[in-house]
Amino acid sequence: MWGLSVVAEDDVRTGGMIMEALAPRPRIAFICAGDPLEIRTWSGTPHHMLEALSAEFDVVHVVREPWPRWFSNLRGLLRRVSGRRIDIYWSPFWTRLAGRKAIDEITGSGADIAFAVAVTPITAQLTRIMPTVFVSDATQAVMIDYNPFFFSLLPGLKRSAYKLETQAIRDSIAAFFPSAWAYGSAVGEHRGDPAHVFQVHWGANMEARGFTRPEERAKDAWRLLFVGVNWQGKGGDIAVEAVQAMRRAGYNVHLDVVGSAPSSPPPAIEGVTFHGFLNKHVPADAERLAALFRSAHLFILPTQFEALGIVISEAASYALPSIAYRTGGLPSNVEGGRTGILIEPGAPAADFAREMIALLNDTERYEAMCYAALELSRNKLNWPTWARRVREAVESRVNRRAPQGKREVASVH
Repeated sequence: MWGLSVVAEDDVRTGGMIMEALAPRPRIAFICAGDPLEIRTWSGTPHHMLEALSAEFDVVHVVREPWPRWFSNLRGLLRRVSGRRIDIYWSPFWTRLAGRKAIDEITGSGADIAFAVAVTPITAQLTRIMPTVFVSDATQAVMIDYNPFFFSLLPGLKRSAYKLETQAIRDSIAAFFPSAWAYGSAVGEHRGDPAHVFQVHWGANMEARGFTRPEERAKDAWRLLFVGVNWQGKGGDIAVEAVQAMRRAGYNVHLDVVGSAPSSPPPAIEGVTFHGFLNKHVPADAERLAALFRSAHLFILPTQFEALGIVISEAASYALPSIAYRTGGLPSNVEGGRTGILIEPGAPAADFAREMIALLNDTERYEAMCYAALELSRNKLNWPTWARRVREAVESRVNRRAPQGKREVASVH
């Protein structure tokens, strides 16, 4: 079913790609925006992807340095002096020049397929050379006017970003996104073919270390957990305001905050404990973080903008419902009313407080929501399931072996 080699016609665009009869497990080369073997890259997401894909594919090459140092330094300098208006990451001229070494690594690796994760400019180039799978958490069309980091980008670079993303989506043999929000943009705004664009949930970047059964959690003393490194962007102030409102209403509730604070040192706020940054790759910190997940009743993330929110997946693995705004890709990780609560964007902290009080006072509803979150984690929000579904989808994009003795040449697009 899987071909040993890739043959290309004309300029090797996806529409002209052809595959020969194949070996059982395709050989893949893996590239992302950093070093996927370094667990700290993108909070461990590429590392977990690569680990999971290794069970489904033969990984023959991993690119550890997608961009040369001079490019990263120049990019950072220009972003700083221009107030983020100039980002050469979206310049085809600069990325063709800077991506040459990484692309040569992949094309010379003997891989059947390139897996490119959140590295749009290189993906756009690879699709012209060999079968390429594109993986990302969002599209440029939705991020340009959604994430503040993109607001100031020059109009010409915004157009270039859109074109590169469109090429990466349309010319890949398969494109994968973890949310309905991103998937809808890929097939709508970027005009991707629904036959080769897929929504597949991502997993958690922290393995659950047991969980406290909801029926064993305290009924008269509630603990909420907030994890986020960007205090303002992740809505830390709203989480604190919600807890204060609950306490004023007479409820015994405590908020544990991990990763950020409104100031340094953190302020003293009754009912709130600031634990600072906990590195989940350091054993002692990982155990402290796991203990906070196990002791919590609810996970709260009033983020203002979020492509996905993998931390929601981590909370679900501890049987924790989440409460968050209905924004970005979050509704794909939080099934409103079943595995958590979604609040309409712009709603005040009082709305969070009211919804949490109602849920925690309804034992039957709360316990059902906890187990629904755990079920979602085990059935969808995990990396082995992601990798298996990716392999099945990629497999479906490749023509089956031609009859014995007859060589079939057909497009895979």
